[in-house]
Amino acid sequence: MMDEYVTIAGLIQFDPKQRTTKDGKDVRDIAVRAIGNNKLVNVTVWPEKANVPLAKGDFIVVDGKFSTSTWQNKNGEQQTSYNISANTLMRFGNDTSDAAPTAAPAKAATTPAPSVDDFPF
Repeated sequence: MMDEYVTIAGLIQFDPKQRTTKDGKDVRDIAVRAIGNNKLVNVTVWPEKANVPLAKGDFIVVDGKFSTSTWQNKNGEQQTSYNISANTLMRFGNDTSDAAPTAAPAKAATTPAPSVDDFPF
């Protein structure tokens, strides 16, 4: 199966959650409301990918590896979550002191990103 890479822009919906993986690596999880389709996308941000402060309400542009997860809720209805493992993340501040975007360097994706028409939602 070929990896899919996407780029989205949107607002962080909740303050990021810091967690530690089983092998001791710190990671941040954020939820982004994607502009244009209003879907909530879960984004995993590794420190080496974006070492910038993030908070609820920040406008960000993120690209990375895209995946979905499906499950049934308590009522037996099928649910789908949209997930991105971030390769790069740019934060555009929500105050006047942060006029320029902040970005972290990232490795280049090995597969070109699909066009907007290829995005599943």
